[in-house]
Amino acid sequence: MITLEQLIEYAHDPSLDVRVFPPPHKSKDWLDLVGKSSVDTRLKEDWRAAGMESIATGKVGVLMMAGGLSTRWGSHGLRGNAEIGPITNRSIFQLQMEKVLAIGKKYRRQPHLLIVTSEAAHQETVGAFCKHNYFGLPEKDVWFCEQTCLPVFGTGAQPITNDKGSAVLCPTGHGAMLEALVKSGCLELLVDEGVEFLFYFQYPNVLERICDPLMLGYHRLGEYEVTTKGFYGSNPEELLGRMVSDGKSVRVVEYFAVAQGPRPSWWNEAPASMATYVWNVAFLARCVKEKVELPYYRLPYRGRGSGGKPLYKLERFAFDLLPHARSTGLVIVDRSEEYAAVKEPSSLQTARTALCGLYQRWLERSGARPKRPDCRVEISPLFALDENELKQKLPPHFTYDDGLVLV
Repeated sequence: MITLEQLIEYAHDPSLDVRVFPPPHKSKDWLDLVGKSSVDTRLKEDWRAAGMESIATGKVGVLMMAGGLSTRWGSHGLRGNAEIGPITNRSIFQLQMEKVLAIGKKYRRQPHLLIVTSEAAHQETVGAFCKHNYFGLPEKDVWFCEQTCLPVFGTGAQPITNDKGSAVLCPTGHGAMLEALVKSGCLELLVDEGVEFLFYFQYPNVLERICDPLMLGYHRLGEYEVTTKGFYGSNPEELLGRMVSDGKSVRVVEYFAVAQGPRPSWWNEAPASMATYVWNVAFLARCVKEKVELPYYRLPYRGRGSGGKPLYKLERFAFDLLPHARSTGLVIVDRSEEYAAVKEPSSLQTARTALCGLYQRWLERSGARPKRPDCRVEISPLFALDENELKQKLPPHFTYDDGLVLV
């Protein structure tokens, strides 16, 4: 059995990634939905129709990552319980689960929801779902699986202990999701249920378009094994990875690869990674069969109890599965429409404002008019998943005042 010392010894040095990867270039597998060159409307309609058909026939499952320690969130409780609704103060969990529930109602086929937690977050996460009756979702369609944890260690590879003498453990990153799916039996269940595509997202992104039909259809008709999402125009200081192409597949260089030195000239030009994926279930099963092992990264640990000492953790990342895929796609989207992540307490209000702004644009593009500037609005996913649904439900010449809530 491999030891912690051996894992540390062979941990991947992320700074090497910057030297290995060439400057980013667009390949034929990059779909830019916001660039100057317009995408054929008929193509988008075909992709959207294919994605909708996949959902309606039960070929799509949903995977939500919820195993992190949220070290940047501090001592504010479980991040999923944070109040994000601009008016109702509904939690992040409730918002995301209402999207999943609305998808089931729209397509008359409730997708299976897989939630990957960790030892550090499992009890609280399951407790939140039980407390709120799974947010209306059928309990049989919600599957929890737990990723592994490893000890936090110091400069001498010695595990750190807490006040009780037990090792301080840390989740091993979203790259542990495949192992969690296998150990829990969820991957086998997906295969048995005929699920072909797994829509993967991280719940702090409150603008996430869960089961985005266009992305699913682009993935399916393009015959990709993995498709991911990104956007241009990120803040250079944001802790986000960057998307590049190595000539064969889409790759991700994480932000910590340039943390200790000057960023390469191409860093600010490359699209940022949203950590949203569509995985072929058959591809994930093949990775298991071929015993694909993802590298560990030795990263600084800034969790509770670090006390300013140099401590470290080992993590793996899902994007390291990309080079093992025979084909990969990338969809580039408008950040203001699809990405606003709650990472630390200070970003909560920013994300809430972004969510309110999205609803305001939906109303404007649907022909609705506010009675005064900057009206606060909130639209439950159960009322409308997108602006197209909203247009169908609003009466002609609809006007609204501050505090509008559509449920």
